[in-house]
Amino acid sequence: MISREEAIAMVEDNVKNKNLRKHMLAVAAILKRLAAELGEDEEQWELLGIVHDIDYEETQDDPERHASVSADMLEDKVPEELVRGVKSHNHEHTGVEPNSLMEHALIAADAASGLVIATALVMPNRKLEEARPESVIKKFGDSSFAKNIDRDRILHCKELGLSKDEFLKLSLEALQNIHDELGL
Repeated sequence: MISREEAIAMVEDNVKNKNLRKHMLAVAAILKRLAAELGEDEEQWELLGIVHDIDYEETQDDPERHASVSADMLEDKVPEELVRGVKSHNHEHTGVEPNSLMEHALIAADAASGLVIATALVMPNRKLEEARPESVIKKFGDSSFAKNIDRDRILHCKELGLSKDEFLKLSLEALQNIHDELGL
């Protein structure tokens, strides 16, 4: 299995958009926090978050290929469960339905990262430290806020045995812990 540093180097080689790189780090942080909470492999879950969108710039105009190209890129570099995890986060197109805690966590974290960051960006100083769990939870319920975020994907947290509120709180904590890396 590649190291965290090797995964980040792969991302830097394949993803030029800095905000997309930050998104991948955000998802990785949430997954690592969830793994710790659930007694799972933190290193493996974090690695999945780092690489899950490694093909996005190449496939953004062809969503049917998204995640499949990533899986091909990663096939000989990470364990099969990570390749499957990458495919499952675009299950609508890959046909790989999520069936493990890690796969459901990726789907939920992928969407939650956007909601948490969007919430931070409407705070007076645009900082994660200003956001509170109650704010994120309230924004979840406001369908006019961050309309592009699929709330149903966040609800995959229930497959982890976590309520929406617990999951959003953990997600916010995870991102607050890496606020410097995210510039927020």
